[in-house]
Amino acid sequence: MLSLTVISPNQGETYYTAENYYSNEENQANSTWSGKGARSLGLSGQVQGEAFKNLLHGNSTQGDKTLSGRKINPEKHRAGIDLTFSAPKSLSLAALVGGNEALEQAHRTAMARTLEVIEERYAQTRVRTEEGRKAIATGNLIVAQFHHDTSREKDPQLHTHCVVINATQLADGRWQSLHNDILFKQQKLLGMIYQNELAVEVQRLGYAIDPRANGQFELQGYRPADLQTFSKRREQILATVGENATAQERELATLMTRAPKGKEIPREELRAYWQAQAEVLHLEHPQPRVLDWQSDLKKAVQAGLNHCSEREAVFRREQVERFALENHLGQQFFEDLQQTLDTDPEVIHTDDQRLTTQTAVLRELETIRTVLEGRGQVGAIASEGWVAATLADQGLTQGQYEGILLAATTRDRVIAWQGVAGAGKSFALNQFRRIAEAQGYTVRGFAPSAEAAKSLGESAQIQQTETVAALLCAQPQETPSQFPEIWVVDEAGLLSAKDALALLTQAQEQQARVILVGDTRQLSAVEAGNPFKSLQQAGMVTAYLHQSLRQKNRQIKAGVDLIAEGKIAEGIQQLKPYIHQVSSEEARAQEIAHDYLTLTPEERRKTLLLAGTNRERLAITQAIRAGLKSEGQLGQNVLMQRLKARDLTSVQMAYAHHFQVGDVLMPQASYRRWGLERGQRYEVLAVDVQQNVVTLRAERGPAVQVDPARVGKKSVYRIEEIEVAIGDRLKWTKNQATLGRRNGQEFEVYGIEDGQVLIHYGSGKTESLSCSELAHLDYAMVSTTYGAQGKSAERVIGALDRHLGRENFYVTVSRVKHDLRLYASEDLDRLIARAEQSRAKENPGEVVRIQQDGDQQLASVQTIRHQNSDLSFRNLDEEKQGPPLNNKIELER
Repeated sequence: MLSLTVISPNQGETYYTAENYYSNEENQANSTWSGKGARSLGLSGQVQGEAFKNLLHGNSTQGDKTLSGRKINPEKHRAGIDLTFSAPKSLSLAALVGGNEALEQAHRTAMARTLEVIEERYAQTRVRTEEGRKAIATGNLIVAQFHHDTSREKDPQLHTHCVVINATQLADGRWQSLHNDILFKQQKLLGMIYQNELAVEVQRLGYAIDPRANGQFELQGYRPADLQTFSKRREQILATVGENATAQERELATLMTRAPKGKEIPREELRAYWQAQAEVLHLEHPQPRVLDWQSDLKKAVQAGLNHCSEREAVFRREQVERFALENHLGQQFFEDLQQTLDTDPEVIHTDDQRLTTQTAVLRELETIRTVLEGRGQVGAIASEGWVAATLADQGLTQGQYEGILLAATTRDRVIAWQGVAGAGKSFALNQFRRIAEAQGYTVRGFAPSAEAAKSLGESAQIQQTETVAALLCAQPQETPSQFPEIWVVDEAGLLSAKDALALLTQAQEQQARVILVGDTRQLSAVEAGNPFKSLQQAGMVTAYLHQSLRQKNRQIKAGVDLIAEGKIAEGIQQLKPYIHQVSSEEARAQEIAHDYLTLTPEERRKTLLLAGTNRERLAITQAIRAGLKSEGQLGQNVLMQRLKARDLTSVQMAYAHHFQVGDVLMPQASYRRWGLERGQRYEVLAVDVQQNVVTLRAERGPAVQVDPARVGKKSVYRIEEIEVAIGDRLKWTKNQATLGRRNGQEFEVYGIEDGQVLIHYGSGKTESLSCSELAHLDYAMVSTTYGAQGKSAERVIGALDRHLGRENFYVTVSRVKHDLRLYASEDLDRLIARAEQSRAKENPGEVVRIQQDGDQQLASVQTIRHQNSDLSFRNLDEEKQGPPLNNKIELER
């Protein structure tokens, strides 16, 4: 593993003294300078104490001046950063107790390669430019390495402290302080690179490895008890923060639980002590043998690309590298992995050091081509005069009128309505539906989620509504519809690139007209791409509905309108009276619960509670439920188990190590070869990472072993305990068409009798269900911003956390009609800074500079088709035949 700690000059000096079992002289002998910056200063070989101390304090190696030439404040000076590379415990045992010195060298080799990557990629300083201060690469570091063999508890622990001095050299020879933010950001990747290089080296020495979670491993051949006996330091840390602590929490616990150095013990005595422990344990060290070590670079890189491109059309290369290393640990040198990524013809490298793929670019261009080729291909539904007469005295805004007029008179197969939140798009769609049906057209409605589709049907009075996924999964009609069809796609901003292309292609084949209705200012798809935005940029004919009719409070309306215009800072200043800073998540939950509980039951029904994450949503829910229990609003309760979908890509679900014992796998198709039935629940009994096999068992029947990569269509859930009480508002979390249930559909518990839970819906329908029939449920009292898009309420009370972005902030503030109360984790300035940052999904055309002019787009498609192999287009064609990936991804995350 790799830990990072910023150090002061005094802390840095301790590395040169007897930190291990070494004397001062031995400590120097087990140290070395490295890095291009060190060589520039003439430093090599063992670390010299005086030069090291001077550099820690920001001075030249001789100490006669500051290295940068600037005055240094000793009290505020940051000496550097300690990068501590720690070998797996099993390797420490084999090297230090078993006496295999080649493994010590493997550790140093892996560490040296990782340091080279850090120096080449992430050595940075900040300089002033016309745009402000900017981080630039320097490519050089001053590193003092100190090799140690023991933990603070005198256990064998091979590790090296790499003290990176807070200085790096510019091209003109000047020295400046190091900008190390990027090191903390890429800490996990750098730790994986070290583990990977080490895994490759130990396998070359003949040791088999046992991959573990988070890109780590142990040598095969040691029992868990052996490793635990020699890991007293780790047990101390876990006892302080627990198994599920974050990396930052563990680093803090490491500092908090550090014992004093204590008496130095000669290496011979320590080894004898370790040997005695080993004899008591009957410890047997694994012996090296000839291994059939093989590299599969292309598979690792392709898996990383597939994983990243499932959720993002544009991504950083580090994301690909992390996935490849984590899931193919020790199967390739990192240098070879980089070369494969650099030379893969499927990969497009952007100007800002990010990646996209040929498939993503072609998909975007193909989508644009499909829309632009439909220009002028259909007849007008009605004349402009007839439409104007029909819409007279309907009380429409100018935007609503123009949207309806465009939809009724256009000769383009596909058009769009781009409208702000609360612009009355549903009312306008209802007016358009009346016109279209009067002219003999059938209007069908679609939306990304079942609840949004139902809402569209009710508000626009469209008789046929369903999800986009249902449309794409259904068999195409063998004979054309008797009446020409118009497909209204609501919340079109939530369409992924893949689904948009499939939908538009199907509309073209069935000669259906399409109206895409949405708002690019709001949230975009869970999956990759933002086609609603790219189609508008490419020239799709669009009507703009700019006037919001939702907010009735003038000051709130003024703020929301400013934010809709992109004037975030002015809008937030306008909303300042409604925003309160409460930094603690627990305190925010209590404040929101208090506000809600002071309302009358009627007011509560008209209130929307919002949270940015599911974690905070649950915290707020529990705080409110505690209050409702005190009021007597929640009655008899029962504990049950629910299934919570795990947030895994389809690529992750192909690897056994992403499963945990106790998970539930549910196939979406039958796989009779392994006896798996569609829709059946299978508990994960065991996970074999080495063979990539999971052991599954249904409630009845024998256990079966399955390679998860061979079960292509599946969902994976974690079992969670949930308390359900009489009076609870709940919702379904899975579409179950045969039972008439929709993902997001709400209901209330009104009784618990004889093990049955009695529920009723807003429509008046009631059901009596066993606990096992209630597996796919969740509390409905609080919503995330994803779940709230498309909703409105008299009153909104919400939490604004550090994950805030422009789109979810706009969704949050634009749901309200009258009263708004928000609790932010940061002050107003930081809130503005976060709310100004877009988190919308990007399109590849934005970063590879595709010309957005319509006719040139069509030419671009043909050019790229000609320049690239058929592989990308074959992939696109295959995708059209299968169901959309997000069929198994829930919208509310």
